[in-house]
Amino acid sequence: TISPDQISAALGLEGHFAHCVGDPRRTPKGALLEGRYKDTRWRHSIRYDLMDQWFAEKIAAFVDSLVPHKQFLHSVRATGGTAEIIIQFLGDGYFGDSVALDTLAKMTDLQLSFGIECFNLPQS
Repeated sequence: TISPDQISAALGLEGHFAHCVGDPRRTPKGALLEGRYKDTRWRHSIRYDLMDQWFAEKIAAFVDSLVPHKQFLHSVRATGGTAEIIIQFLGDGYFGDSVALDTLAKMTDLQLSFGIECFNLPQS
């Protein structure tokens, strides 16, 4: 039930997609839908255009930037919320890398889940 503005303030990041529990539902373009949101959602996005396959250093840098916010992230989990880093691979290129154990350990310590989404075009 924390407000998206409180999340932005606590993390020092802009919420690029956010709504609060009880707000009227809307399409991504803003048209009203029936009903109200059943929970609060907040998403911050960072886009990297990679020229090669390596991406793990970008994850490590972002996780490092969240370390000072450990107490807040723990409070999100303690009050029934979730926090997750989602990596999206867009396009039909090749991506392959290894996320270092110390980065994964920091994510665990911050109580962050790790998601991977792949959107690709058919390859010929």
